[in-house]
Amino acid sequence: MRNYNKTIGILAAAIALTAGVAQAEIEGDVYAGYSTDYIFRGVSLAEDIAEAGVNLSTTCPLTQGTLSAGVWYGSGNDQSGLFENQTISSIGLTKEVANYDLSVGFINYDYNGGTQIGTQEIYVGASTEVIDGINFGVTAFFDVDANESLYVEAAASKSFEVNSSVNLNLSAGVGFYDGDDNIDDGFNHWFLGASLPWAARENLTVTPFVKYVQTDSDYNSGISTDGDEVIGGVRLSVGF
Repeated sequence: MRNYNKTIGILAAAIALTAGVAQAEIEGDVYAGYSTDYIFRGVSLAEDIAEAGVNLSTTCPLTQGTLSAGVWYGSGNDQSGLFENQTISSIGLTKEVANYDLSVGFINYDYNGGTQIGTQEIYVGASTEVIDGINFGVTAFFDVDANESLYVEAAASKSFEVNSSVNLNLSAGVGFYDGDDNIDDGFNHWFLGASLPWAARENLTVTPFVKYVQTDSDYNSGISTDGDEVIGGVRLSVGF
């Protein structure tokens, strides 16, 4: 109930921040999808993940940046009993300063079933276009509840237009942990990803994707990781 209330509170805060602005235009999307595996920051939590969620965004009346909120729910098959399903809710603010997009926000993790413990994070990040449409960003996530740890991820991405309705999105990144007693400090994984969003209809996008994750073999012997994983899946989203 504690984490459920925090999820509701995050959405209520987003609504309250924009409630008094008659001109505020709220955009977003609802989505559902499937993935062969759920790899979270190098850790294999489950297989055969079914997911659904919603994202909302609008202009923040105080900063004129982008205020966003979202809820993600995933349910999968985990033979270890650590994971049954999870809800991730977040609220964030992004502001363009010079050539950089600066972001700050809050994330709540709620595990509904299994033995995983829910927690909360505060994050800060910065991203920019470095050259020829290649975007690079770094985000730091500070666990302020269960783990009191730091996770930092650096990633680069580039999008190519295949035709008027299809893009090819490529990404690569690396992650580092520090401070969690259950996880070795330092490098823990890197990844390569590709997705092919197809605008099938107006406001309807179908996105097949594939991702390769290589986890440090010394990452942690007490949690599930197979060293390397190839993940595939598809997501359907409806924008508004």
